[in-house]
Amino acid sequence: MTPAERTYLAQWFEKADHDLIAAALMIDQQPLILDVACFHCQQAIEKYFKAFLIFKKQDFPKTHNLDMLLNLCSQQDADFSAIDVSNLEDFAVRGRYPHDFIIPDKEETDRFYQLALTVKKMIQRKIAL
Repeated sequence: MTPAERTYLAQWFEKADHDLIAAALMIDQQPLILDVACFHCQQAIEKYFKAFLIFKKQDFPKTHNLDMLLNLCSQQDADFSAIDVSNLEDFAVRGRYPHDFIIPDKEETDRFYQLALTVKKMIQRKIAL
């Protein structure tokens, strides 16, 4: 990996890490803003998946579709098949507007946050930034 490629991947991780920080802050504050915390968990996982695909030099479309990105990652590495993104994708676009208002509970939000941390750690090991 060239220094420029390493820097580019680090930037993807930095943006994803910012989403994780935002999610953690919302989970721990009152009033709880769990739908937005889930949005940031989704965004973090999306960016980690894309970073892995960039590392593998695998093209991907502009998308928020975690299932599609997960499938592409799984094609590159079988370890990804153990990941279940569940309905987290709902928070990417649909959950941001009043007509599709989605309110997760604390348990679901905590589960998504832990999933984001797990995805981050797994991909960090595989990329070894």
